[in-house]
Amino acid sequence: MTTDVSPVSQFNRFAAWWSSEWGPGPIISLALPLMLSAGFVSVTLFTDRTLLYWQSEAAASAAMGAGTLYWTFICLPMGLLGYLSTFVSQYRGAKQFLRIGAVYQHAQAIAWAIVPLLLLAMALSDQIFRWAGHSPELVKLESTYLRLLLIGGIGVLFYSVQSGLLTGQGRTKTVLAIDGIASIINLILDFVLIFGWGPIPELGIVGAAIATTFSFWLKIPLASWSIARDKNQGNTCHLGRRSPWEWDLFRRLIVYGGPAGLQMLAEAACFSVIMLQVGRLGELHMAATTLALGLNILVFVPMIGLGIGVGVLVGQHLTSGRVDLARRTVTCALGVTTIYSVSFAALLGLAPDFMISFYAWGTPPERFEQMLPLLKPLLAIIAVYCVLDGWQVVFVGAIKGAGDTWFVLLATICVSSAAVVVGLTIQAAYGASLMLWWYVIAGWVSSMGAVFATRYVRGAWTTKRVIESES
Repeated sequence: MTTDVSPVSQFNRFAAWWSSEWGPGPIISLALPLMLSAGFVSVTLFTDRTLLYWQSEAAASAAMGAGTLYWTFICLPMGLLGYLSTFVSQYRGAKQFLRIGAVYQHAQAIAWAIVPLLLLAMALSDQIFRWAGHSPELVKLESTYLRLLLIGGIGVLFYSVQSGLLTGQGRTKTVLAIDGIASIINLILDFVLIFGWGPIPELGIVGAAIATTFSFWLKIPLASWSIARDKNQGNTCHLGRRSPWEWDLFRRLIVYGGPAGLQMLAEAACFSVIMLQVGRLGELHMAATTLALGLNILVFVPMIGLGIGVGVLVGQHLTSGRVDLARRTVTCALGVTTIYSVSFAALLGLAPDFMISFYAWGTPPERFEQMLPLLKPLLAIIAVYCVLDGWQVVFVGAIKGAGDTWFVLLATICVSSAAVVVGLTIQAAYGASLMLWWYVIAGWVSSMGAVFATRYVRGAWTTKRVIESES
């Protein structure tokens, strides 16, 4: 008996392996739309900051400061409500389809309960930036931008529930379509409202916030239509039927989803402290940081989509009793993120001028040249840590997808707090500098990656579940 080694036969074997449960096909098929969807978000943020930088450094700096604080406010409820995808994926793996409708309606109720907290944050926006020691001119821009974003944040709450349902069901292409449409509309409105067009006046940072807020709210009717359109899923999962209130289900949403949201809050709070310290160095330092992070977003945010996809598949495999496939999913995802992030790091390291050339368009040459010496070293730091950042996103996705959210929360609090304390201590001893805080960011990301990789290797996550056992 001979083995067929022809190119066609080898390709067929490779294709069969690729699409099998042991190959990278399943994770790429599920996560690629999420990565592209997150990519739309990152391109939108990159464009927002670039356009505002073209208008003025003050507007770009205000958008960075207010945008960071907005994320601090919204990330906890987003993490909590978005964790619905893990519940849905584990219910699907356990074939408890009727429970999906119940957990979906409970998540919607939690979203309504969070709305008053965002309204309170809107009322306190001025005081927060004054406390940070920012100039009166910057405070005015930051508080206006933050208030408008928080109006959109209310829409983000309900879309987080809808996208959690769709993602947990494996309908990631639908999520991609919704986010893609909203991002395109946002980009068009950015150009029109920031710089003005015809009878529409130039609104600057206010226009950018209005465009973003509108795109946030646009996602809700699009997602509602997509969910209602799938009658088979609606009937199977009882999405249209009112479910009785279950305190145990509510408790598990909070117990497992709460730490997922708090972990995001801990990261955001740490990052906010760092950005507040950078803001005190002056507009030029803040603007350079804003532009560097705009490029960092292009590599980091798509990896979040990959992490979500890893969590969904790991949850399904664990509740199906296939720990081996859960581990294989993580291995394939690490390969994907390594290829992506190493390619990006190579561009930053080998062609930094090309990567920052987008910022030079529409910017007075003397203003850009003044910032360039501050910006280039920051890109080198990003090139070093972005690969480790991608790995930690995958490990966190697997651990959270299993339900090991309390470890993720406690580890994040400890590592993030340590990073801030180290930075503040060095600053008190040797003085403030931009590079100090960027070295802190690099050390923070690297430490997070090491901690979560260790947790994954030890395997405690393999015994975790977020759903109840069938009686």
